[in-house]
Amino acid sequence: MTEHNHSTLPPPNVRRSTGLSPLWALPIIALLLGGWLIYKSINEAGQQVRIHFDNAQGLIAGRTTLRFQGLEVGIVRKLELASDLNGIYVSAELYSNAQQLLGKDTKFWLVKPTASISGVSGLDALVSGNYIAIQSATNGFNKPPTSFNALSKAPQDLHSGNTQGLRLTLRSKDLGSVNVGSKILFRKIPIGEVYSFDLDDNGKSVILRAFIDEEYEHIITNESRFWNVSGINAKVGFDGVDVRVESLAALIGGGIAVDSPAQGKKVAPDTEFTLYPDLATAGRGIPINIKLPDNNNINPDGAPLVYRGIEIGQITNVHLSKDRSDIIAQATVEPAYHDMLNSGSQFLLEEASLSLAGIDNLGNFVTGNYLTLLPGKGDATRWFNAVKQEELNTQDSGNLALSLMAKHSFGLETGSSILYKGIQVGHVTSSQLQQQGVKVNVLIDAQYRELIRSANRFYVSSHVSANLADGSLNVNVPPLQHLLAGSISFIRAGKESVSSNYHLYASKAQAEIALHTTTGSEVISLLSATMPSVNVGSPVYYRNLVVGQVLDYKLGHSAMEVQIKLDNQYRHLIDKNTVFWNHSAIEIDASIAGISVKAPPLTSVLQGGIAFDSIDGVENKLSHHYKLYPDQDSARQFGKIIQLNAKTNSAITQGTKIKYQGVDVGEITLVTPLFDQKSVQFMARIYPQYVDKIAVKGSQFWLTTPEISLSGIKNLASALVPTIEVSPAMSNDLHYQFTLQQDSPRRNSVTFSLQSERKGSVSVGTPILYREIHVGQVSDVRLGELSDRVIITIEVENDYAYLVRKNTHFWNVSGLDISVGLSGASVKTGTVESLLKGGIAFATPQQSPLQPFAKQGRSFYLHANAEPQWLQWNTAIPKPQ
Repeated sequence: MTEHNHSTLPPPNVRRSTGLSPLWALPIIALLLGGWLIYKSINEAGQQVRIHFDNAQGLIAGRTTLRFQGLEVGIVRKLELASDLNGIYVSAELYSNAQQLLGKDTKFWLVKPTASISGVSGLDALVSGNYIAIQSATNGFNKPPTSFNALSKAPQDLHSGNTQGLRLTLRSKDLGSVNVGSKILFRKIPIGEVYSFDLDDNGKSVILRAFIDEEYEHIITNESRFWNVSGINAKVGFDGVDVRVESLAALIGGGIAVDSPAQGKKVAPDTEFTLYPDLATAGRGIPINIKLPDNNNINPDGAPLVYRGIEIGQITNVHLSKDRSDIIAQATVEPAYHDMLNSGSQFLLEEASLSLAGIDNLGNFVTGNYLTLLPGKGDATRWFNAVKQEELNTQDSGNLALSLMAKHSFGLETGSSILYKGIQVGHVTSSQLQQQGVKVNVLIDAQYRELIRSANRFYVSSHVSANLADGSLNVNVPPLQHLLAGSISFIRAGKESVSSNYHLYASKAQAEIALHTTTGSEVISLLSATMPSVNVGSPVYYRNLVVGQVLDYKLGHSAMEVQIKLDNQYRHLIDKNTVFWNHSAIEIDASIAGISVKAPPLTSVLQGGIAFDSIDGVENKLSHHYKLYPDQDSARQFGKIIQLNAKTNSAITQGTKIKYQGVDVGEITLVTPLFDQKSVQFMARIYPQYVDKIAVKGSQFWLTTPEISLSGIKNLASALVPTIEVSPAMSNDLHYQFTLQQDSPRRNSVTFSLQSERKGSVSVGTPILYREIHVGQVSDVRLGELSDRVIITIEVENDYAYLVRKNTHFWNVSGLDISVGLSGASVKTGTVESLLKGGIAFATPQQSPLQPFAKQGRSFYLHANAEPQWLQWNTAIPKPQ
């Protein structure tokens, strides 16, 4: 029997685990990672939008991008056809960082390469493919829509959010050759371009929107003029054919030129300008007036203004002044020469001359004389004098003209010498008799003008003088030439400046005595209710000029007494209307119209001061002492209170100014509603110096309102701060109650009646024209009693009523007249104003004798058009005296 040996195994030791296995960390990490990916996906998910396009040209899902100002902000995800087959829908995703672009007025449009005669646009799309451009919304950001309609082209307000550069609006009667992309040229340099155009609301004109580059926006001012330079300009006349082309680019793609005079002001964005059809109608020249000498032989229509042989302008009209004492020429000058239009410049009349010495300006016998500009120095002005050659020969651009006032002429004649230490430094040019004596005009040579100072004393030196001293008689006899013709000498004194007038003394002794008469001072006593903030030595001002000082102050019997000292040279400033006031404090006046701060010179703030001026109607004295008012406003408050009555109150408040020709003459002090009368009462204070002119019977007051017309905007400031205008009456009868009118009173006029078969473009306000001058307007348009005609009432101003005679013809000049025949088409238009507002013209036949005046109320027939011969009538109608 076999014996089997079995080994005994030890029993297993089983223990229960007390913790988690590390393997459980893997699913936990996977769970956290998955949650973070879900959160990131939701957080970074873009906004889905749906855009409707007319076609899918160049759009590819997954490739076509959405861009904002060149930056990619989204991508097209899906393209699908509209259910009605009218276009396609683009499903696009807008990145999360660009969702703020969405709103109710977000705009989308397709950008693709476009080539035209004006240039190439969308060039970046040529490389990257077509893309969808976005313009950010301006409202509706809280709940933006998800569905949009794409624009067919870039929006007209594409540059509205661009802070760099200047946006402009141009208005024209037609588009001409201008297109999107047409350049705006300044001296043939492109400074901007047209980016859109459209018709205005009434369809009568074209609105072009342009953008000026930032570096050139300073060129555009309120005086800028824009005109079309597209195509070719040709002018045919007796001088030949003049053909002008701005540039090849403007010829092909259209262009707009601009010119800006230097004195213009900066404009705000979206300012509207008129786009003129050509340079001739742009009115870019600077208008000036020139006083012409008699017998000037100037061509009133086109005589040139010349500088160094270059034509810089031309005469546009010649007429008499209102008092018929002067001949005035109206002219325009190229803006490039504006710096020469100053008070020192004058014009030389270039005349034809035929003599033994030779021939000058022979062509002027045929074409008429012209003017040459002689530039000088001085302040800018628009009024000039034209001189003849013989007058110019006595002048020089560096010479100095002075005026000497004397009691007698002292035998001085034209050509008398002006001497300094016996050397001739000038001569007398003329003498004039005036109320105060004789005015002697002298001319100092240029090389000696530094001898003239502010206090020079001139005296007559052509007399024989004798002096008895030390037992001897000294006789001074001037040279024979000076003794016969007369001469003037002078003593230098004063500062290095020139006065407008000097006194001419009879002798050297009197001139020397005058030095002592200008020295010294006079003491004046002032009374004040309180102690003014002054000290001994505080300055005394006249219109901010120091003319004296405070000597002393003390307590008098009933008030503070202040003594001031004035230099004798300023004593003449004191008259019966002189008023004194404290000039030491800063005055602050706050009202609805704004805050006004008046600060005196720093010295008067620190050490006190007293000021004075002449103010009519103010109580300025107590016995023989002058009153010292606490401030200037207190001094001026002694005016007259008047009452203005109105049906309504058009924003008039306390402090509203009353003006005459832009000058403040009063102000509103109280506004009171009158409930029983359903009206408003205004109490106004007229400043004392204007009471005798304003507060009189017949004066008219009216509210100033803005006036907007084709020629510009007037009284724009009254839209923000209302004012009251006054028209004083020629009366001495004081009156203190007036009616405040809502509109300016009409000028006196004569009324006539016109009859027409139809109304046409005539309406209330249509101008009445005589030789294209506005002489009246239409005041009423109505049907006749039998409704078979239109009755038009017109008012012609009194100054022009004499032009209307019994046989005068009236016709309509409104609108556009086009006639087509075998010889071609004829287009006739009136002015731009007559195209928009209409117009009625009239003329009188050339008959002898001249028919009598048409009486008020006379009726005429209004013709639809003028007969050709009517336009040729040049009937001379003298103005009645």
